[in-house]
Amino acid sequence: MRAGTSKGLFVYRHDLPASEKLWAGPLLAAMGSQNCDARQIDGVGGATSTTSKVAVISPSARPGIDVDYTFVQVAVGQQAVDFSGNCGNMCSGVGPFALQEGLVQARPGAKTVDVRVYNTNTSRVIHETLQVDEYGSFREDGDYAIPGVKGTGSEIKVAFVDPAGSMTGKLFPSGKRTDTIVVKERNGPRFAVKATLIDAANPFVVVDGSTLLTYMKMCAKDSAGYLEHMELIRREGAVMMGLASSTDAAAKVRSTPKLAIVSPTESKSPSSNAAASVHVLAFSMGKPHPSLQLTGAVCLASAACIEGTVVSRVATTPACQLPTPERSPSPMSASDGSRSPLYPDSKMVRISHSSGAIDVEVTAASTKTFTAVDRCTVSRTARRLFEGKVYYYQDLV
Repeated sequence: MRAGTSKGLFVYRHDLPASEKLWAGPLLAAMGSQNCDARQIDGVGGATSTTSKVAVISPSARPGIDVDYTFVQVAVGQQAVDFSGNCGNMCSGVGPFALQEGLVQARPGAKTVDVRVYNTNTSRVIHETLQVDEYGSFREDGDYAIPGVKGTGSEIKVAFVDPAGSMTGKLFPSGKRTDTIVVKERNGPRFAVKATLIDAANPFVVVDGSTLLTYMKMCAKDSAGYLEHMELIRREGAVMMGLASSTDAAAKVRSTPKLAIVSPTESKSPSSNAAASVHVLAFSMGKPHPSLQLTGAVCLASAACIEGTVVSRVATTPACQLPTPERSPSPMSASDGSRSPLYPDSKMVRISHSSGAIDVEVTAASTKTFTAVDRCTVSRTARRLFEGKVYYYQDLV
């Protein structure tokens, strides 16, 4: 399936070995990463981090949940699979897959269906709202467009519920809203950057772009030197977040925490006359991301609504001044429909990136001493590309 701006295999858990420890062989071989092949020529992978992904699906036995979903990032050019963290874009395909496979069913006459997904990587719940046709089937066609994907499709609303602390147990694992990350170059001096270490849907190291060294900003975004500097920052951030015991240990887990650089923007969003709140350059598996991870949008939008973060400081338009969208009452609202005083009306945060912009609806509360994020909702599109059997040769792994 193509899900959001990602592409990958959607497979049933019962078609894989019972133990997750034995999944690496089949998945590496199926995607073509065995023997460290960077082209994935002997498999169905797309030779990039955004097209070398797997969603493992099973019916859920959890109360109030429809399906369980495990995300697996299959490395490109390495014999490695990574179970840490979630992929929001791949998650947007879980609901459509579940409906198409009969794991959930739409009510007769309904125009939408809600699918409740449990992500096993982060132990978090995602609510997806899909459009269906008169037969209760997923309506793939539509006029909703997302940057990074040509064409349009039906809008899929993906709501990350209570996203804080997905891997660390805390929204701000270091206990601070802004940190100074000091990095020692391999053969050079130390340098420091300002960053917010935040864990909402996925852990991210969000760097204030203005604090990067001048010569680093002048380097080509895909140059070896520039990428090495970015990776050093990410590794130090991983240690500060408690996700790695050392920078050497952080180097072995490339997918989390993720890295993003934020800066003000003066450009206009292609979908609105409103100025984008913040511009971002995100990284995926050590390379610049062509757009922005969905979980990255959740992290950045959450940070934009909280004073004292680098995102709220560099934002062109403060989150408190952004329009409040019309929305149905939150589950946190009182029974009479009034808003709980803990969670004020939600705000729409717009984040621009190299391919366009993404809007995130955020319901959060923040004071100088307290923060809470109820949910973040983002819209995606998805479609099934093919179905069949993937042949793999485990003896080559």
